[in-house]
This record gives sequence, structure tokens and C-alpha cells, in this order.
Amino acid sequence: MDYIADGDFANKTSQGIVLVDFYATWCMPCLRMEKQVEDFASTNSNVSVYKYDVDRGVQIWNEVKKKHNVRSIPFVVIYKDGEPVAAEVGYKSSEELQNLLDKIT
Repeated sequence: MDYIADGDFANKTSQGIVLVDFYATWCMPCLRMEKQVEDFASTNSNVSVYKYDVDRGVQIWNEVKKKHNVRSIPFVVIYKDGEPVAAEVGYKSSEELQNLLDKIT
């Protein structure tokens, strides 16, 4: 699991399957979900997993929340070759993240 920002977002999400966890350091559900995202990443080596701090990279976040009509975080999006193929708002367990992935693969 790594961090992603506006400058490298398009490049890092353009190939393969990528899960992006949109979060903020002040968001308690986001902080609780961090371990779940780590567990998901460790069991899915074929998926690139990134965290995006909505307070540090507002350009992409503004585009994502407008496109998906999102008003809260945590928010996860799974991209396949640059296109969003699944998205969920709210706290998700590693199992729920896995189920989201399983629906698109």
C-alpha cells in the first residue's frame, strides 16, 4: 500500500486493477479502516492499493466526488485500466473490500 496524489494519480491508476482509499487524517472511520485496507492489500498482490488524503490533493478528490456524487469519507474506488468499475462509501472491512473486488473480476 502506498500513497497517491494529484500529480501521479492518472499514471498510477491507468493500468491493471487499482483500489484507491480516499481518506483524511481527522476522519475516525478512515483511521479505523486503515488496517482493513492493509489486510486487503496483503491478500491481493495483483491489485495496486493506494491511499489518497483528501486534504492534500483536492483536484482529483473534487473530480471523484462530483463524478460519484460523494459527500463523505472514507470512500473507495476500484479502477480497471484507468476506468472506475466499483465504488463504495463508508467504513469497509477487508472482507467487504474483497467482495467489491470479486464483483468486478
